[in-house]
Amino acid sequence: MDELDRKIEEALNEEDRTVLRQFGEQGLWGQWFSVYNGKMGPLAGFATVMTFLLFFSAVYCGWRFFDASAAIDAARWGVGAVMLMVMVGFLKLWFWLRMESNRVLREMKRLELQIARMAQGK
Repeated sequence: MDELDRKIEEALNEEDRTVLRQFGEQGLWGQWFSVYNGKMGPLAGFATVMTFLLFFSAVYCGWRFFDASAAIDAARWGVGAVMLMVMVGFLKLWFWLRMESNRVLREMKRLELQIARMAQGK
């Protein structure tokens, strides 16, 4: 905690401290599972299922790549494995970006709450 955080903590009353603890910084697992909440939750669940399916398909293609006897077959299975892993990477990137956008929205809601409390004169 730096000096500014300490000064902000000292300026808050007990009710504000309780609210800030409730909506405070989340750890990795809290952020991870918060992706499955809200309006985008079903899409995140679908993306997770697709990620696992694509990954296991890529593993299968990789296994067939090493098992292929002809060079053209090996090339086809290898390209399939690479393309499937690229898709897995894109889905993981979407997932991490969704976690980050949830974090930013959470901070914005904390600021809105603080502004509303200041407007009420608390």
